[in-house]
Amino acid sequence: MRTFIASVSLATFALLAPLAANAAFTIKIFANPEDTGTGIDFGNQIGEFTSDLIGFTSDADQTSDPGWPLATESFGAEVTGYFNTATDGIYPLYLGSDDGSYLFVDGALVISRPGAQSYGESVADAMLSAGSTPFRIVYFNGPCCGAALTIAADDRVTITSAPIPEPGTYALMAGGLAALAIGARRRRRGQIG
Repeated sequence: MRTFIASVSLATFALLAPLAANAAFTIKIFANPEDTGTGIDFGNQIGEFTSDLIGFTSDADQTSDPGWPLATESFGAEVTGYFNTATDGIYPLYLGSDDGSYLFVDGALVISRPGAQSYGESVADAMLSAGSTPFRIVYFNGPCCGAALTIAADDRVTITSAPIPEPGTYALMAGGLAALAIGARRRRRGQIG
């Protein structure tokens, strides 16, 4: 079973999976993107914002968010985040788009949908380590006919904008706080006596 994490259907980006409260994704918008066949070379960055949703609506006449271009314009977008899993394993990831899109996982190209095209989906298996694995989606819209992007993952994968700390990180932090508290207590005792 797959969990949809971001979906764009004929010009609408919308996040479908529940996210942690701190899931503010950074979305960058670029002018004059060029699809290289292995990624997208972006022109000038024309906007950036953070959102709990990877979302915008755009068609030929209007856009729901300032900073998002109209779907009739050529533009690029970049979104980064993390796939989080409980165990090491191979997980299916899905990427769909109307025009070009690429999914990079831990810096490696996993799914490539190059060139101007009608909406379609691709799937690939990716090795994800237990914990948080970074991903990057790059997308471009040609100057016609709306924009569409869908990203989905196996339901054992959660998506966040920042890595989830390992349990050992919490134990280390608790130990450090305890050491600080003991040191403060000893200093107070030394000042009193």
